[in-house]
Amino acid sequence: MKYTERSGHNFGNLIMNITIFGANSPIGKYLIEFFINDNHKVTAFIDKPGSIKLPSKKLNIIVGHAYDPLLVDKAIKNADIVINAFRPDFKMFKNRSYYVNKISNKTIIKEMIKLDKKRFITISRLINNKNTGKINPLISISLNNILYKSYKKDFEHTFNLLEESNLNWTVIKIIHTAPSRKKGEFLTSTDDKIGHFVSNYNIAYFIYYISINNLFINESPVISNK
Repeated sequence: MKYTERSGHNFGNLIMNITIFGANSPIGKYLIEFFINDNHKVTAFIDKPGSIKLPSKKLNIIVGHAYDPLLVDKAIKNADIVINAFRPDFKMFKNRSYYVNKISNKTIIKEMIKLDKKRFITISRLINNKNTGKINPLISISLNNILYKSYKKDFEHTFNLLEESNLNWTVIKIIHTAPSRKKGEFLTSTDDKIGHFVSNYNIAYFIYYISINNLFINESPVISNK
């Protein structure tokens, strides 16, 4: 499947409440822009104080980490759609200065079920341990294998939680983010081999698109730049 970005989308007059975890990530910041520009109300859950400075009557900011069920409840209590915009990172690379990368799908899913929320979209980091070394020779095959196992475990854990739930979920799989703001046409597929690089902008736009149009329910598409 493929989608082409078009300016001036009008998806109706329904105003929704959107909760974005990891809203201070590059993907999260694009999502805030897309939803607010479409007149929706956004709760931005961030892990670093002061990392979002976007004054808007439609933006509510909560600072904390998603292992705290009380804060998660507060963030999603009025949400029509809940999005986790934080990509999982390999543990040894985590910066522990703040709450960085501690965005827990497990807690979010648990609290969504408790509050009878339905629509959840999250991102799973996917890595192809057979091909990555060929694309970037600076990364060793042994490190690829470690990363692959780490990301695969994260995906399987989230996927199992979602399959046991009654949520309308989408798990978006990405292989590599491109160091660019490439916009426009991109590809989605259930085949992990469709491509490798995707820009943060295109990831965010895809999440925005499927949120508004209620697409890819209980599916795990792979997204790639064309």
